[in-house]
Amino acid sequence: MPVSLHDGHSGNGSTPFWKRLFSDTGFAWEFRMRPGDAEGFFAPTDAGGSLLAETNKWLDADEKLYTAVTPAGKALVEAAWDAALGWGHVEDPGEGGRDLAGLARRWEPDILLLDHATMSVAAGCVCMPSSWDLRHAAGKPLHAVHDLVPRLNPEIGKQIGRFLARVQPGKAFCRENWSLTRSAERNYHPRLGRPRLDETVTLDELFLRVEHQLFTGVPEGVLMGIRIEVCRLAELAADPEVWRITMEKIRTMPDDVAAYKSMDTARDAIVRVMEGWAD
Repeated sequence: MPVSLHDGHSGNGSTPFWKRLFSDTGFAWEFRMRPGDAEGFFAPTDAGGSLLAETNKWLDADEKLYTAVTPAGKALVEAAWDAALGWGHVEDPGEGGRDLAGLARRWEPDILLLDHATMSVAAGCVCMPSSWDLRHAAGKPLHAVHDLVPRLNPEIGKQIGRFLARVQPGKAFCRENWSLTRSAERNYHPRLGRPRLDETVTLDELFLRVEHQLFTGVPEGVLMGIRIEVCRLAELAADPEVWRITMEKIRTMPDDVAAYKSMDTARDAIVRVMEGWAD
């Protein structure tokens, strides 16, 4: 079910999250990293029961589709377990039970682990991906993974690389990534064939999908957590300025980026329905 976007993991929990989701400029890939709270981000939430039930459903259906561990990732999985146990978020399963899927079944956010030595995706469990497949990223350097995202590496790729290379244990930082979808489903794995945006889309079918991302250091690497929040796009119309800024982001999105975000055939229709609502 869709949930309203609020600062539950990075603020006071009362300000609508979209108040600071977009800068007042045309579309561009934005770094916008800020200090975060790793322990709070990964901590259990009121929605934890439903989140973990959904994670377990997808892992039961096809664990290999949603998890990956490279040889370099094995030690990082242990480090992630140490973090979760140290924060008191999970119980120790005992000898032989500290694998990646076992942690994912107990910890709410999706997990990615980056190897500092190679700056590659060393391990992960992503049961609620935003239209990408973890198996295509596992073992690849981050810049190679980002090569699939139009304009991202030229615009902010070096900034991302420098930042991740400096993330140390005890430090945490967070940011957001956004997209639009035609349903409120959290799992948008390409294999599932979710409804696609096209020129027939209506405002009632449009959802704002936000990835809350947190990065914290672990020994020899970086632990990344991802939480998904979804709301009806129409909710943003409660704030005319946010509505205008959002519309401008969509209007000025380059064609190749729109195609990457599966919005190329729907972009004009989305702007049109947003303009009609504003009128």
